[in-house]
Amino acid sequence: MTKKMDRRTALKIMGAGALGIVGLAAGVANRELFIDFLDKDKQQDQSNVAAIDTTLYKPSGTQLSRLGFGCMRLPLKGGEAIDTELAEKMIDYAYRRGVNYFDTAYMYHGGKSETFIGQALKKYARESFFLVDKMPTYMVSSLDDAKRIFQEQLDRCQTTYFDNYLLHYVHDRNEFDNVYIKQGVLDYLRSEKAAGRIKHLGFSYHGNQDLLDHLVDNYPWEFVMIQLNYQDWNEPDEIPHDARIEGSLYRKLEAKGLPVFVMEPVKGGRLAKLPEEDTRVLKSHEPNRSIASWAIRFAASHKNVVTVLSGMSDLNQVVDNINTMTDFQPLTAGEQKLVQNPAGNAGENDKLINCTNCKYCMPCPYGVNIPDNFQIFNKYGVAAGDAEKIKAKNPGKEAKAFLIQYKNNIPKAARADHCIRCGKCLHLCPQHLPIPEHLRKIDILVEAIKKADGKETI
Repeated sequence: MTKKMDRRTALKIMGAGALGIVGLAAGVANRELFIDFLDKDKQQDQSNVAAIDTTLYKPSGTQLSRLGFGCMRLPLKGGEAIDTELAEKMIDYAYRRGVNYFDTAYMYHGGKSETFIGQALKKYARESFFLVDKMPTYMVSSLDDAKRIFQEQLDRCQTTYFDNYLLHYVHDRNEFDNVYIKQGVLDYLRSEKAAGRIKHLGFSYHGNQDLLDHLVDNYPWEFVMIQLNYQDWNEPDEIPHDARIEGSLYRKLEAKGLPVFVMEPVKGGRLAKLPEEDTRVLKSHEPNRSIASWAIRFAASHKNVVTVLSGMSDLNQVVDNINTMTDFQPLTAGEQKLVQNPAGNAGENDKLINCTNCKYCMPCPYGVNIPDNFQIFNKYGVAAGDAEKIKAKNPGKEAKAFLIQYKNNIPKAARADHCIRCGKCLHLCPQHLPIPEHLRKIDILVEAIKKADGKETI
């Protein structure tokens, strides 16, 4: 009888006592526990451990794992450097459990993600996994750029071909036409496909409905990657608005018979932690499932979805996601309604900045660490309250806590007040956030708390 790697089994292998694999926070000590766990797991008999569920990918006739390992958020060591030892052991753990879809891109981890995954996977037979890469659309100014980048990607990944290859971050008609049609980059990629260096050609999408319709109605593709999560999903009778268009995008691709690959199912981690009441509702229905697993299952429950990508930065996420996709249970119709509206609005909070920490907006030419500013604001700044009200009275403990966290986590040169509204980031954000406006809001809040607290500087 096969079994998942559950919490009890993990504890037994780790010998970690009450700490456990689930719930460990990041840190050096926990890193060593993770590595110990992974080393011991490698030595275990794997014959009684269930393999992850798979889905038929019709263009290749291949069974692909329902879970894909995204290489955009690998564990870090020493700031921005990939923790290659831990990351490779996590890759190996996933591979042992049947994960065979690995997704990278030219700009992930400052160009280091491709090199890492190429090195990590070279010990395995090339035909045993799908390796996926992308042409960085906004970095291509000429056909020569595209040719150079593509060869560089093959070299970095230590491979002679990519199984799936994508036009990365397609969101603008003019940019698509200028890069891929007028410069001949799409024809070039098709020639690489004919030569066997690309097996299947598609694109990752971040635009509106009209552009998607244009692309899939006028050009041949074998697959498309879209964002898909329950918070941004719209039903057939719901008029699309703002971010809530993912249902419409999916249904168009389904109607065209195009296989769908999913990115950002947990919305950059936002759907792994919901408001208390939403959490209570979901836990009362399925006490033993993680909150993040609901988002993963929602994405994977749609019949045209082949693989759901998750950018896994620690072992907890790997174990939980693999368990979710082993003996996979699609959401029932009732559960789909429940997860979209557990206690009012599925954790929707208009005050939060809808940043997924993808870092596409970086680097800022003026040094602002945009994602870190947003993360600190979402975690501490929302609770601080309204800037105008803070100006009129002494700040409360939440406002003071935000100011402390902001001071300790954001260097002066990287703070929101350094934004000059140049707008470079606006074109790069997959979520289409008004980034300068959000940074201004953070700066106003910081200044209001400083003034109310009698602090000149921080």
